[in-house]
Amino acid sequence: MAIQVKKSPFYELTETAILGTDRKPLNRILAGGDLGKTIADLSEREGQGENQSPERVLIDQLTTLSIARKAGIHANVFENPIAVCPPESQQKVSERSLALLVQILALETKGSELRPSKMVADWLSYCAEANQRVPEEFVPRLLSLGRNISDLHQLIAKCCGEHFAWLISLNQEWRTAYKIQEPDQPDDSDQIQALVNTFETADQKERYQALLTMRQHDAQAALTLLSSIFEKESFDSKILFLKALNISLSLSDEPFLEDVALADRRKEVRAQAAAQLCLIANSRFQQRMIARADQYLAYNKNENRFAITLPDKLEDSMSRDGIIENLSIDSRLGQKATWLCQIVSLVPASHWQKRFALSAKEILKVATANSEWSLALTLALINSAAKFGEVEIQQAILECGEIHLTDSQSGLLLLKALPHALLENLILQKLPSWSRPSEQAPRLDLWYYLEQVDFNWSEQFTREIMKFIIKECREKVPVFGHTFYSNASIFALRMHISAGELIEQIAINSEMTDVYRRNALERMSDTVKLRYEIFQSFKSSKEIITSTKGNRQ
Repeated sequence: MAIQVKKSPFYELTETAILGTDRKPLNRILAGGDLGKTIADLSEREGQGENQSPERVLIDQLTTLSIARKAGIHANVFENPIAVCPPESQQKVSERSLALLVQILALETKGSELRPSKMVADWLSYCAEANQRVPEEFVPRLLSLGRNISDLHQLIAKCCGEHFAWLISLNQEWRTAYKIQEPDQPDDSDQIQALVNTFETADQKERYQALLTMRQHDAQAALTLLSSIFEKESFDSKILFLKALNISLSLSDEPFLEDVALADRRKEVRAQAAAQLCLIANSRFQQRMIARADQYLAYNKNENRFAITLPDKLEDSMSRDGIIENLSIDSRLGQKATWLCQIVSLVPASHWQKRFALSAKEILKVATANSEWSLALTLALINSAAKFGEVEIQQAILECGEIHLTDSQSGLLLLKALPHALLENLILQKLPSWSRPSEQAPRLDLWYYLEQVDFNWSEQFTREIMKFIIKECREKVPVFGHTFYSNASIFALRMHISAGELIEQIAINSEMTDVYRRNALERMSDTVKLRYEIFQSFKSSKEIITSTKGNRQ
């Protein structure tokens, strides 16, 4: 049995005219009366001997309807049959789990850092793992919620059952948002063409996403498309679109980056191209940068120091390779020091290890030795460690007591680039020093480290941080502060679900004099408890289902 949805022929045709016949194909309109027959006759011209295009037929039909409407004649409502949704095979979520989802969606932000979408992702993940689905009446709400959150799309599809594809087939906005292929576009070539169309007509954000998706499916096609329009783009669009090439970056991208992007008149575009070219092994740019660095940086073995020789003014070749004459890296650096920092930043630290026969620790020790170039060299090595991801130099930097990563933008970039396991180890190693008596402990560094990097904490790391928070809640002068207060809920969202087993040990009482601390701890506690309750609700429902199946057997 089909559901009959009634629409006005004029509305149907106007909608097609607005969206375009590519996005909304011109379907045969079924209408009653002489006027309906006239419209139907017009639609039959398409594809027949008269060879009328869909656009021409659309104009003829709209013209006919418009004239008829002015004469007071209206086409009868036509009926468009819609297929019934296939039966569901997945079991619905429990009422408890659904109530928790409703609670998440109804949350009013208690602090600027609260992000309900992260908890929605948690809920959907547990739902998908349990192979359950939301009730059909709840599917439209989820589709609307996740329309602009691409990270949720696959989870929503898994948790909405058969109603996901069925409802999306009836809604053009959802089809576009969820990147659902039309039935008449089954192959990759049509999908690539759709991405090209989006890139040519949409706004900057959608164009970037289309280029990014194309790069994932066909790297060469994305490069060809970007090459064809690059010169016409604004400099900020150029920088954004270049970043899409980071996916599958290879020597095949070098000619475009070297000959086009690196020759751009804007220094910001050249700098972006340089940052990508230096990552391509054996590229002409990398070879030039290494040769340039070798020319300006030497090692005096007898004095165990680096000798620096820089030109008096920025050479044209340096400028073309993305070296900016007056770049603000650090207020303590002079002009030539910024040149040195930029050059050495674009060379892997392993090059210096091989050239000077020094370990990463020895390279760093010489760089940080007292000299006029020590700051520039130290920042450059930190930048290089972040850019190239070489573990040996990263480890040497983390173990160097003279370097405080939170003191510079370079250090913060390295924190964000570190493998999460390495970052967790770094923080856990520092945790004992943060736990010393208050008059000796470094203040607030822990929370600043955690604020900078967005990742899901491991179970062990979560438990150690929770134990630290529990301990500090019992201190007269706990190591909390503005950074913790502002990010308490964010930290709770990043924690492993096992935090729910420890949360009751955090002492929060109405007599706590520091209102900011109490509010932050309450927000963190509420968030952890809600996430843990979601986990438990699906765990319980799975146990019930397993038990029921066992009884049946």
